[in-house]
Amino acid sequence: MKINRPLSPHLTIYKPQLTSIFSIFHRISGAFLAIMVFFSILFLKIGDLNLTSYCLYRYAFSFTFYFHWLISSVVNFSLLALCYHMSNGIRHLLWDLGFFLELSKVYTSGIIMLFSAAFLAVSNIIRFYFS
Repeated sequence: MKINRPLSPHLTIYKPQLTSIFSIFHRISGAFLAIMVFFSILFLKIGDLNLTSYCLYRYAFSFTFYFHWLISSVVNFSLLALCYHMSNGIRHLLWDLGFFLELSKVYTSGIIMLFSAAFLAVSNIIRFYFS
């Protein structure tokens, strides 16, 4: 006998909650930051090599000259991910200490965390561009 129903609950059944969305983005930001650390270490290692080829320097200059918007947007997005991941990590540490565990305080701390991450990111971007 074949029953025509899903084997397990699917994502389309559940209404997304604020805490689950924050948890998913916390994991995504952590993975993104790990990838950025890997690529920055890779580029630093390539910079350690003594490459005196003119073509390499010309390529690096043209890449930074024509794609400066891409580099600055990756830096800004990495800064936003770092501020979000740090703010949410502090929120999780407060949960581990036993603070903000009631449902209303969980949502309030989530909104405060989101605004503090946005404030930190915007203030660092402004400081970066005007220094």
